[in-house]
Amino acid sequence: GCAVWLILSAFVFTASLRLGVGALRSPGPGFIPFWASIGLALFACILLGLNLATKAQAVRGENSAKDSRWGNHLVVIAALTLYCLALEKLGYLLATFGLMIVLFSLGKMKAWTIILGSLVTSLSSYGLFAYFLRTPLPRGIFGF
Repeated sequence: GCAVWLILSAFVFTASLRLGVGALRSPGPGFIPFWASIGLALFACILLGLNLATKAQAVRGENSAKDSRWGNHLVVIAALTLYCLALEKLGYLLATFGLMIVLFSLGKMKAWTIILGSLVTSLSSYGLFAYFLRTPLPRGIFGF
């Protein structure tokens, strides 16, 4: 996987050079892709290094970890699907609170931490989008 990201970053890097990077004070059309490709290559190299360093450890516990993760993946997909379907009906706050409860429940957290974390996450994201970014959010059946 890391090799694919490195190849993609090399492609974007060369394409951005052809577009023209420009300078910091007058960026060209390839300025953002240029720096994004460098960041992507950096993170791909870091991930590759971490994978190579922990390869022996990952092979030992690979089967049991993969079996338990598939269930979590399916729960996340189902939760996101239900979130999309319920967003208009329940509203942003209630739907996001429910989604966060499901996602936080996948970890090994206590019940009060799950509820508090879900409440803080949904309220803070609502504040960010509704008040600071002035994004219209679905109100739902309760009007909030």
